[in-house]
Amino acid sequence: MWRRHVSGIMAFILSLLVIGSTAFADIGIEDGVSAYLIGDYETGEILEGYNVDGPVEIASISKLMSYLIIMDHIHMNSISMGDRIYIDEDIVEVGGSSLELEVGESFTVEELLRAVMVVSANDATYALARHVAGSEESFVKIMNSKARELGLNNSIYINSTGLPHGELQNVMSPEDIFMLSKYILDSYPETLSITTIPFIEVPGRDYRKENTNPLLDKMVGIDGLKTGFTDRAGHCLVATLKDEPSQMDEAFRLIGIIMGAGSEEERGEMGEKLMLYGMDNYHKKIFTDIDKQVDMVSIPKSKDGMVEVYPTRDYSRVIKYEDDVEMDILIDTGIYPPLKEGDIVGKLIISINGEAQEEIDLMVNRDIKRQGPFNWMLRRIGDMLFRFARSIKNN
Repeated sequence: MWRRHVSGIMAFILSLLVIGSTAFADIGIEDGVSAYLIGDYETGEILEGYNVDGPVEIASISKLMSYLIIMDHIHMNSISMGDRIYIDEDIVEVGGSSLELEVGESFTVEELLRAVMVVSANDATYALARHVAGSEESFVKIMNSKARELGLNNSIYINSTGLPHGELQNVMSPEDIFMLSKYILDSYPETLSITTIPFIEVPGRDYRKENTNPLLDKMVGIDGLKTGFTDRAGHCLVATLKDEPSQMDEAFRLIGIIMGAGSEEERGEMGEKLMLYGMDNYHKKIFTDIDKQVDMVSIPKSKDGMVEVYPTRDYSRVIKYEDDVEMDILIDTGIYPPLKEGDIVGKLIISINGEAQEEIDLMVNRDIKRQGPFNWMLRRIGDMLFRFARSIKNN
């Protein structure tokens, strides 16, 4: 049997959590893009989205998959960061954004990989694809195979760069892009040390290009990830942001995706709106801390009467400020002292917007002694006197 414990502490916490905020549609981002998504990096939960399921042209967002394949091969020791790649005519002829490679030059894999992620260099991407697989065609097969392996079922690649090939272009759904971005950061967190590089320079010749990420020097916490553009794809952005912790909240990372903005300027504006919305409307709430008591509860026949209970594990999650949160404590009525430190005495049920999300066992963090007969009698007398006095007052 379970007894529900009504907690003053819980009521206070809930009052802090129920705070109003504007609906996502109020910022009007749908009018400026073909699709968007914002999600929690840690859990992979999509927090908000618009047209997230259908495949769309992705332009140089394709290079996220190319980057992943290259990093996989580096970690499999089939290639290394120090390998030198010599530039030939085929590499130089690759169009679009580039490192402006010249025939006869040579660059390391590491140098070309930085150019791929910082300035979206198509020539560098093509050179790396050939180095990994022998030909771009073979590399593309690896890309599509990896997509199937990761469950990216709305993703099709025809080349390593995202450049149009006649009427065909690489496509992914925003949801697939989100999943891929999370996988990259999970597998290779060092990626963010590349995507925060502000510019690429080539020693010995007049080449300097700024990082293509429009939010990198506009918003605190932005540290990735990739941009893209073709006429059909429009201006696209995958942004990553780490929000700072506060007294009651943990730090958390958001991944935001903008597809099909009308111009570079609009991509930056819409991307900034999306990420600001995420920071302003979501936070990572600390629900339980194993070192902090949840409440004081009544344990029948215990020497102390009221006993502190603690969670058996930490729990936090990203929620909206306006979410309706309930935290119910249920105490096992079949539990009696003596109890040992660590014994389970109940559970905490956390519900968000009326749906139970998590169940956490509650324990005592010290030995609890059984009440002696003399103390039990005194407490019973005290309880009776209290009830008697209250009845007189009410009458």
